[in-house]
Amino acid sequence: MCIKLIKTQILLCNKKNLKGFTLIELLVVVAIIGILSAVGVVSYSGYKTSAEKKQAEITLNSIYLAEQEYKSNNGEYYISTSQSNIVTNLFDGVDDLSEQSYTFKTTAADTLTIIATKENDTSCTIKITQTNKKPVSSNSC
Repeated sequence: MCIKLIKTQILLCNKKNLKGFTLIELLVVVAIIGILSAVGVVSYSGYKTSAEKKQAEITLNSIYLAEQEYKSNNGEYYISTSQSNIVTNLFDGVDDLSEQSYTFKTTAADTLTIIATKENDTSCTIKITQTNKKPVSSNSC
């Protein structure tokens, strides 16, 4: 180890005693963190979309069961394009529908149809019918 005193300044001749990270090392770490966060954001977005769709399918089945109960009590299905009316008449005012990213309505041309439409993409719909109780999604979902 070599120490030189030059006008009250101390210079170290042996660079092995210096501690810290180089600029290249810091840039590599920042780049790795950026890549990992980009992959994580994309994965999270896919998981969120999938979970919202599954929640809408489960809600469609709940509405279908509530419709069956309504029909057994009143002799006919409850038809409404208003989500708040569905909540009031089929779920006794307990609103679990408004917090979802889909809106729900019931129609009956010849058979009962329950439709979930994505709020920010109206071409994405999921529906179940009286004859086909398995949820069917449109191609844009």
